[in-house]
Amino acid sequence: MRGRSRIRTRGRTGSNSLLSQATAALGAAPYHYWDFTTNRALFAGVDVGAVASTPGWSFTRASTGYAQTLSGLLVPFASGVPRRTDKGLLVEEARTNVALQSQTMSSATWAKAGTTINANAYGAPDATTTMDGIQASAGNSGHYIQQGIVWTNAIQTVSAYVRYVNHQWIAIGHGDGTTARLASFDLLNGVAGAVTNVTSTITSLGGGVYFVTLTGLTANLAAAGNISVSMNSSNTASLQTWNASGTEQIGVWGIQAEAASGTLSAATSYIPTTTVAVTRAADVPNVATPGTPYPNTMFVQFNRTSGVNLGNSFAMSLDAGANDRSVILATTVNQPQAIITAGGIGQFSQTIGAALAANVNAKVALRTAATSANVARDNVLGTASGAITAPASPTTVRFGVDQTNANPINGYVLRSAVFSTGLADAALQRATL
Repeated sequence: MRGRSRIRTRGRTGSNSLLSQATAALGAAPYHYWDFTTNRALFAGVDVGAVASTPGWSFTRASTGYAQTLSGLLVPFASGVPRRTDKGLLVEEARTNVALQSQTMSSATWAKAGTTINANAYGAPDATTTMDGIQASAGNSGHYIQQGIVWTNAIQTVSAYVRYVNHQWIAIGHGDGTTARLASFDLLNGVAGAVTNVTSTITSLGGGVYFVTLTGLTANLAAAGNISVSMNSSNTASLQTWNASGTEQIGVWGIQAEAASGTLSAATSYIPTTTVAVTRAADVPNVATPGTPYPNTMFVQFNRTSGVNLGNSFAMSLDAGANDRSVILATTVNQPQAIITAGGIGQFSQTIGAALAANVNAKVALRTAATSANVARDNVLGTASGAITAPASPTTVRFGVDQTNANPINGYVLRSAVFSTGLADAALQRATL
């Protein structure tokens, strides 16, 4: 009884209660509220403690997985455990890493040319000392490691965690037996360089460690391809021949080669491998029987780990199936969109604001009421509709997935809320401030 009283009091009263915090942040008191960054939840106005204590909470992912903290640390999660950090709840599609021995460059799986490997020489992004050093051998030659790959999908992304030790330029590549695709990176200054047939990104994790990616179209799936990491002497997207002194070194960890199998044409979170390819399953988080009939308002704060998606990706869904739903999603042109459907007939559809940028938070709120629907994004109000037909009362709240638990946001859901009223336009806008 003492624990039950504490939860109720914390949820209902006090300037430091979760309800008070949520109300201050959103400008109105939510009926349900989930703060994934701090792992706290309100349900029917009562603080239930951890998100997983929400009545009707459900989560599945039939594999292990990693997620990142705000400081850049990679945190491992067991199978079936939500990947929640101070960045929020990571929700991604299933992906397979076909690069073997992803953090063991000393393995025979990696062919070496003009290099030696210093195993477990440096700190890795997961706070272990498992990052290998790649050291150039003295002499005028190519200085790289390489692994054979058979691609299974036309759009390919290669990524890795790399460290500046004392050598500035590297090039990472993937080929399909016909066409070379490479990207150059400056590890001294943390910038992307020249590219050949790919797009590339580089993100600093601090301490001279960077997460680098390259994505390109692989046309020749039947041929044996490869992935490579080359130490170069200048900004060139090639496997360069140059005269090394024998002291030059970089750190490499977590090499990943994955095919675009769903909505995202970019790298996803790290999937470690040893002797075989490994698949990370999709994340599916939702809450059943929310008890929030229309009119209501839904709110979600989210970011995507890439600015480029191949299809619609869903930030939040409040639904009774595909025919009756209110959803907030990112469209194929990477803009936030709000959609309301009742009885299989569209009632409201509006995109709002500019294209979403990678790793940048967005706040979106959607009012669903028979008198009017409207959407707001980041303190900008959309255009209200006239009268609409409200969907059937929702049976499920879904975070980062659609009404079929597919088309994930491929990013982090930070906070989400449901209001038991249709917020007026000014309040709708205020919720996204």
